[in-house]
Amino acid sequence: MSSHHIVRENQEPALFIADPHCLQEGYLHQLLEWSPTIITLAQHYEHLQSLQIKVDVLLAKEEVSGMDLEEHLQVVSYGDSSPTAALFTYLHSKNNYAVNILTNDEQISPYIPFLSDFTIILLNDGGKHLLVRKYEKWLPKGFVLGIAGVEDITDLENLDAISDGKFTVRADGFVRITEQPHYFRITEEL
Repeated sequence: MSSHHIVRENQEPALFIADPHCLQEGYLHQLLEWSPTIITLAQHYEHLQSLQIKVDVLLAKEEVSGMDLEEHLQVVSYGDSSPTAALFTYLHSKNNYAVNILTNDEQISPYIPFLSDFTIILLNDGGKHLLVRKYEKWLPKGFVLGIAGVEDITDLENLDAISDGKFTVRADGFVRITEQPHYFRITEEL
């Protein structure tokens, strides 16, 4: 008996490559195995082509000229708005409400307007950064989590502080942080 993976459109989170150099190539290729919609900025298109990564959507400040663009490529111009706003407008138009973003910028603030509608995960060599209001996940003893964005979180279950913003899982089992009034960032090791 063989096993087949059928991936429906928008079933997997889109992959926005804001910085193609922020994640080891091996991990990037693991993300690509699931055939996500790949979105990037115009300045990274040729580099991704050199890595033989098929880009689906190109975000460009102005009209793209002088580049050898693939036939299937959709170009989204964002003009005076931000590439972040253009990204989420595009994803919304495709009914895709989950995105992994390759970036070294781990700030929550650019994503606050979109977090109520989208699941956003930031990825880089520093870890997997989830932007959430609550957190619950089974983790092994000794696993290290970073928590940033809400300094007054007090209800941490199965976690011990090891330094400012760093926590270790006390015992194999669920880690829980109850719902907070504001979004915060949880960083998991890759």
